[in-house]
Amino acid sequence: MSLRSRLIIAFIVLSVLPLSAVTLFSYLSSVHAFERAAQRETAQSAADIARRMELMTADLGRRMDRLFEVADTSDSDDPDPEVLRARVAPLLGEAADLIDRVEFHPAVKGTDGRMPPPPPSAGPPPPPDAPQPPQAPRRGVIVVDVPKIVEEARRQAKAKSKATGGPDLSALIDGAASVAVPITEMAMSAAADAMHAEAAKEEAAARAAEASAGAEARKPEMDVKGRRMEVMVKKHGRVLGHANAYMNLDRMLGTVLTFAHREQGEIPFAIDQQNGVHTPDEKQRPVLNDLGIAKVGAEAANGSPQRIGDWLVVARRDPGGLIFGIARPIGQSLREIRSLSLRNLSLGLGVIALACIGIVPVSHKMTQHVSALSAGVRQLAGGDFKARVPVRSSDEFGALATAFNRMAEDLERHQSLVVEQERLHRELELSHQIQIEMLPRAPLRLGPAEIKGVSIPAREVGGDFFNYFALPDGRMALLVGDVSGKGVSAALLMANVQATLRARLPLETDLARLADGLDREVDANTPHSVYVTLFLAILDVQARRLQYVNAGHNPQFLLRSDGKIQPLASTGMPIALYSGQGYQQAEVPFGPGDLLFFYTDGLVETENEKSEMFGADRLQTIIASELEHGVDTVLEHVEEAVREFRGGADQFDDATMMALRVNA
Repeated sequence: MSLRSRLIIAFIVLSVLPLSAVTLFSYLSSVHAFERAAQRETAQSAADIARRMELMTADLGRRMDRLFEVADTSDSDDPDPEVLRARVAPLLGEAADLIDRVEFHPAVKGTDGRMPPPPPSAGPPPPPDAPQPPQAPRRGVIVVDVPKIVEEARRQAKAKSKATGGPDLSALIDGAASVAVPITEMAMSAAADAMHAEAAKEEAAARAAEASAGAEARKPEMDVKGRRMEVMVKKHGRVLGHANAYMNLDRMLGTVLTFAHREQGEIPFAIDQQNGVHTPDEKQRPVLNDLGIAKVGAEAANGSPQRIGDWLVVARRDPGGLIFGIARPIGQSLREIRSLSLRNLSLGLGVIALACIGIVPVSHKMTQHVSALSAGVRQLAGGDFKARVPVRSSDEFGALATAFNRMAEDLERHQSLVVEQERLHRELELSHQIQIEMLPRAPLRLGPAEIKGVSIPAREVGGDFFNYFALPDGRMALLVGDVSGKGVSAALLMANVQATLRARLPLETDLARLADGLDREVDANTPHSVYVTLFLAILDVQARRLQYVNAGHNPQFLLRSDGKIQPLASTGMPIALYSGQGYQQAEVPFGPGDLLFFYTDGLVETENEKSEMFGADRLQTIIASELEHGVDTVLEHVEEAVREFRGGADQFDDATMMALRVNA
C-alpha cells in the first residue's frame, strides 16, 4: 500500500472512529440523562398522586370523625341513627359522592378498646343498580346508604328552592360530583351551609363549648384498606365503636388521577388490590393493556422503574395497598435525541469529507517529494553517485532533499577516495608480493655451513630484508636490514639497498669501506629523515671466521657450542642517519656447532594484547635452548613462540630472522 493511501486511511481512522465513538457516547449519555430526568419527574408525579389520595382519605377521615362527633350529642353510648343520617349530606359535602355506604359498629363490652374486626356484613357493597340481598338486622349496627341520602338532599334542596324562589341548590350538589375537588369543595360547602345553617350553628356552639371547657380537639384514628376506611369513634376518651366508610373507588381514583400532570402525554393509572386498572381516560386503556400495566406496575412499585419499549413506567404503593403510577412516553424524545446525534455525526462526517478532499492534494505533494527521494536512492543504490533530487520547498521535505544531495556529493567523493585507496591497496599488495619474491626462498648450504631465513609479514609493506648468497671466492655473504618507515617508499629503498649490496659485495672485500660508500649515497639521494639499519657480514667457511659491520642494527646473537651467547654489537651509525661518521669492521671466529641468529626489530618489538613487548631477553632464552637443533627447527620454534606471545593482537611490523649453523 502506498504512503498516500496509508495517510488517507490513517486520517479517516483517526477522525471517523473517534467522532463516531464520541457521538455514540454523547447519545448514550443524553439518553441516560433523559431517562434519569424522566424517571425523577414521573416518580414525582406518581408520588403527588399518592399524596393526593392520602389527603383525600385523610379529609374523609376528618369528616367521618366530625360526622360522629356531631351525631354523638346525647349521653347515650350509641349514636342516634336518625341524627347520623341527617348529618351525612351537610358534613360529608362534596365528598359524599365518593362514599357508597357508612356503617357504625358499636364496641363490644369488655374489650380493650381496639377496633374489632369488621363484621361479615361489612364487606364492600354491591353496585348501586344491583338488587340488595336481604340481610338480617344486627343489633346496634347503623348502616347509612350515602347515595340515597344525597339524592334525598338534592330533592329537598330543589323543592325548597322552588318554594322560596331562591337559587337551585340541587344543581350545585350535582356539579360537585363532576368537577375537581378543590373547586367542588367550595360549592358543596356553600350548599351545605345554606341548607343546614341551624346544624352548622349547633356544631359551632358545640365546638366552642368544648373548647371553652378545655377539651382537646379529637384527631381521628383511621385504617384504610382498599375500598374500606375504618375510623375509631370515641366519646370523652372512651371508645364507642368504629365506623366503616366504603368508598366508591372508581370515582375517587378518577378524581385523584385527574390531577396528574399530562403535559408530556403521560397516562396516570391506579391498580387496586384485585389487579383492576383505573385510568381517568378510557381511551388510553388499550395502551395500558398493551403495556401489561397490571404486572409492570406491580414490579415498578417495588422501587425499580420499568422501561417497556418507548414507555417508562414508574409506580408507588400506598399504605392502603393501592398502586399509583405514571406511564410516560419517551419514544419521541429518544427519537429527537437520536436525530440530533445523527445530525451531529453527519455534520462531523461532512467536515471530515471536506478535510479528505483537502488532504488528497496535500498527500499527493508529500508523496511526490518522497517519490523523488526514492528515485534518487535507487540511483545511488545502482552506483550512480551523480544522482540529485530537486529542492522544491523550504520545509522538512526541502531540508531532506538538501541533505540527500549533500549525502550524494559526499558519497561521490568517498567513492573516488575508495577507488584511489583500492588502487593503492592493489599496488601495496603487489609491492609486498615483490618484496617477498626478492627474499631467498630456499636454504643455502656451503660446505659445513647451512643458512635459512624467514619473514613474518605484517599488513603493510615494510622495509625489512634479508639475503644470503655465495661469493665467487667461495665465501658466503649475509645481509639483514631494516629501512625506517613503512610503505612503498621504504620498500623501494630496501630494494635499492639490497640490489646495491648484491652488486658490490663480490667486488669489495672491505666491508667498512662498502658501508661508508653506501652511507654517503643513500644520504645524498634520499630525504634526511630516512635511514637504514644494516648488519653486513661475510663468512669464510674455510678459515672459520666471520667478518661483519653492524650499522646501527640490533645486536645479533652468536650461540657457541658450549652454550654461551655472544652478542654482535653495533660498529657504526645507521646508514644515512649521520652520514660520514665511518664504520669499523669486526671479526669473530666461528667453530663447528656454533649458531648465528639474525633478526630485525620487528621480532623483539612484537606486542601482545597487554601491550607488552616480546623483548631481546626472551629471544636469547629461546635461542639458548636450541643448541642441538637444526636451522629449520630453530626458526620454527622462534616463530611459534612469537605467535603465542602475540595472541589476538595485530602485527604492525614485519618480523625477519635468519639462522646460520656450522656443522662439525
